[in-house]
Amino acid sequence: MSYQKQHEFGLIGLALLRTWLIGNKYTTRKVLIEMIELANSIKNTSSLTLKKVNLFGVGEGYKNWASTYDSLPNILIEVEEPVVRGILKKLPRGIALDAGCGTGRYSKFLCSLGYSVTGVDLSEEMLQKARTNSKQISFIRGDLNELLIKNGSNDLVISALALTHLPDINQALAELSRVVRIGGHVVISDIHPWLVALGGQADFYDNAGKYGYVRNYVHWHSAYIQAFQKNNLKIIRCVEPTINSEHLELAQKGFELSVTTVSAALQGLPAALIWVLEKE
Repeated sequence: MSYQKQHEFGLIGLALLRTWLIGNKYTTRKVLIEMIELANSIKNTSSLTLKKVNLFGVGEGYKNWASTYDSLPNILIEVEEPVVRGILKKLPRGIALDAGCGTGRYSKFLCSLGYSVTGVDLSEEMLQKARTNSKQISFIRGDLNELLIKNGSNDLVISALALTHLPDINQALAELSRVVRIGGHVVISDIHPWLVALGGQADFYDNAGKYGYVRNYVHWHSAYIQAFQKNNLKIIRCVEPTINSEHLELAQKGFELSVTTVSAALQGLPAALIWVLEKE
């Protein structure tokens, strides 16, 4: 059995849980029929063996992912990016650090808003993509846990879809706080912890079509709040953008499931967790 099939069974299970007692009975019936059809498609128990999928460390994973990162659709980015862009537009202009910048999607956006931007990432291959697309921005290799940036040298620091790869977020948040000035802002976005708790990982296909993933870790709201308090970061806003009807076609992509089942499983649930903070 492929991991795709396992994922499809999981989505069906989530759809059934969400429609249990309070759901529309016709929707529940459609989901149950789809579950039976999916189970019947498995010919014998020998097909239940799951094929191995490569687990990569952060540096190696994004090295392999770099060639396809900007070209393949990503529902998390589709949900997260419009909200983060709206937040960034409202903040005062100045010097900005994009920590865990990847191919530079927020570095480029900040530059277009008038910020002076530096991007930092662990993956040299992702940075090469970023430099190709944004020659006026300084991109340097670095680690979120040990940023080679001066204390208080930035008016704004953003870290997008990166902290989830760290088993512990405390050191990275201490670094983000250290490099922003008092009164400056830190914006953090990441995959929502409920989604990670249900198995959401940073899975990807490389340029050769090989499938792999980088590990995500669960960081509940309480873990963030405790780390913010330790590092003099005051919460200004917390946003949890949801998977809505306009995202369902993308959520359905790659699965042999009806939009009814995908909608029952995912619609209205948050995909991202976004924090807006001020350094005290």
